[in-house]
Amino acid sequence: MAVQFVAHRGESEAAPENTLESFTLAWARGARVIEGDFHLTRDGEVVCMHDSNAGRTCGVKRELAELTLAEIKALDAGAWKGPQWRFTRVPTLAEVLRTMPDYGEIYIELKSVGPIVDRLREIFAASGCRPEQLTFIAFDETTISAVKRLFPAHRAYWLTCNEREDRGFLYTPDELAAKLRSLGVDGIDLLESKATPEYVETLHKAGFTFHVWTVDQPERAKTLIDLGVDSITSNRAYALRQELNA
Repeated sequence: MAVQFVAHRGESEAAPENTLESFTLAWARGARVIEGDFHLTRDGEVVCMHDSNAGRTCGVKRELAELTLAEIKALDAGAWKGPQWRFTRVPTLAEVLRTMPDYGEIYIELKSVGPIVDRLREIFAASGCRPEQLTFIAFDETTISAVKRLFPAHRAYWLTCNEREDRGFLYTPDELAAKLRSLGVDGIDLLESKATPEYVETLHKAGFTFHVWTVDQPERAKTLIDLGVDSITSNRAYALRQELNA
């Protein structure tokens, strides 16, 4: 199977990240996979934003967990990107899923499990999306392991830098394979600078898929494709595909 290019927070180089405008642009430019980050609001809705605080992208330094959906919908999530994006709104997960074509897939990054789980079940059921279209990723070990147990039909990848404080490798290839087995997940989503032939080969042989983030340069993407990675997450997925004729 050819490598997949994952549109990181949508076409986030060109449009405001984690917005319907960014995701819609990604689909229009031929994306088959998008990635987004999701949090629970005070009134139990699931919204799309990377940070838990609205300060960076909306200019209001409030935690999403303290805000209602109506309050979040009043925020401007696009002005920071440029005047042409003023009045761009923070979308809900349900709204993001409605943009997806039948062939599309989304990497859903979760920061935690807990109360969000029941709402996810409701949103997934109403969306009509198939389990293979809805993939989970998370840095937190407990979160990614729990969500795989709760949604066994869905793929789940552990996000990690595999990096010690001295910037060495935290786990050897064999240790990393054992770690994934202990978590019960389907694959790894690794910081791209930590991907080596030994890691890709070992994890593939152990039955795991191998994904990397975040790659914007074609030279590095070509190297990773030659290593055999399964997907590459990029802020400029469309341009990268064009530059690589992929």
